[in-house]
Amino acid sequence: MSSTALIIPAIVAIVVFLIYMVVIQFFGKQETVRDRMQRMTLGETNNFAATQQQAEADQGDPLYSEQEYSGLGVLFHSLLNLIGVDVEDFRKKSQLRFYRAGLNSPNAAIYYLFFKRIGMVIFLIIAVILVLTVADNNKMLHYAVAVILVVLAFFGADMYIQNERTKREKILQRSFPDALDLLLVCVESGLALDGALSRVCKELGRARPEITQELNRTRLELTLLNNRPQALTNLAERTDMMAFRSLSMTLLQSERFGTSLTDTLRVLSEDYRNTRLMIAEDKAGRLPVMMTVPLIVLMMPALFLIILGPAIIKVLAIIHSS
Repeated sequence: MSSTALIIPAIVAIVVFLIYMVVIQFFGKQETVRDRMQRMTLGETNNFAATQQQAEADQGDPLYSEQEYSGLGVLFHSLLNLIGVDVEDFRKKSQLRFYRAGLNSPNAAIYYLFFKRIGMVIFLIIAVILVLTVADNNKMLHYAVAVILVVLAFFGADMYIQNERTKREKILQRSFPDALDLLLVCVESGLALDGALSRVCKELGRARPEITQELNRTRLELTLLNNRPQALTNLAERTDMMAFRSLSMTLLQSERFGTSLTDTLRVLSEDYRNTRLMIAEDKAGRLPVMMTVPLIVLMMPALFLIILGPAIIKVLAIIHSS
């Protein structure tokens, strides 16, 4: 049996399955929008009371909030339950890991588990089929694809989460000095911490959406939770970055000992401005070393061709005439 006879039905089955999941997800989103419109008709007062009750109930686990699954998430959730996977327990335990990677949707844990438990098996089966049905004319191609599928099956999901977390941390690190400077300006103008965070989120909403999301969540927790130190600690835990831990500890010390918030933020702002300058100087210092290899690989052949080209042409002309 040729490899094409096995691969083509597998591809067709996967395409049909994906189309089915897209349709299910579309109708799931329509239902979600309808439910939200119904909740909005309950009134602003009831919404605030429900939000406050939810925040009080989640004080032990402030990172966990009640959210809805999409249609695709519901389908994967059902499949995982059929094979005996406790999705809810895993989602609660690993929510902080996904949040640090910027994956805030409740479907993230379901997609991860589906890939690790079901998608891994599918990838391995395809890899085995490619190895068993290998032909002599494209043996290396089949082996290469099989190896890639095996690597993706075992490490693909974890590599994706780590990559997303690294990218998010770089974005937050780059946005932090600007947000801190703006927070200092708001506090110096007489605003309290809640009002200053609200103003920072308003000003940086479009330019820096990632850090705006973190600060806005902290602002809501400061408003709704009775435990303000816990709200500031949650900011450090959600980001797991030294910059935000320093800001959280600074605000906690100012809250506990009654020190001047303006002076504290000014010192922290100057420190991170200097840190940003040192990072830029370090990148500028590495630039000549990083440019050496591309210049040698790309420029030297062209330079040799320009210098030696006429001489080579004359030598070839003499050899041809003789």
